[in-house]
Amino acid sequence: MGYLVAVGFGVTGSVFGKSANGASGASAGSADSVQGGGPPPAVMEQLTALRARIAAHPKDDVAITQLADEYLAAGKFAQAIPLYQRALAVNPKNVAAQTGLAEARESLREAQP
Repeated sequence: MGYLVAVGFGVTGSVFGKSANGASGASAGSADSVQGGGPPPAVMEQLTALRARIAAHPKDDVAITQLADEYLAAGKFAQAIPLYQRALAVNPKNVAAQTGLAEARESLREAQP
């Protein structure tokens, strides 16, 4: 996921092509620039691959956690939480899911007025 954060999201970007402050994650005119605010193609490919992997192997807690991580990185905390919970239902010892769940819950609390 580090590659996606650094390359796919940009430093201030997200899975959905915009940062929290509305600025584009990619510089204007770059090959990674996203028109219309959708996810960059590389990120869409990653999301599609993860969803297909989970559909084929519904108890793949690693893939479920990775998908949750994508939502967390995009600031979509409410969507990440049930995925982390699902991963933990499959494997309660999944430390990445435990950590991600705690971070998503805290971020969601901070985002609420």
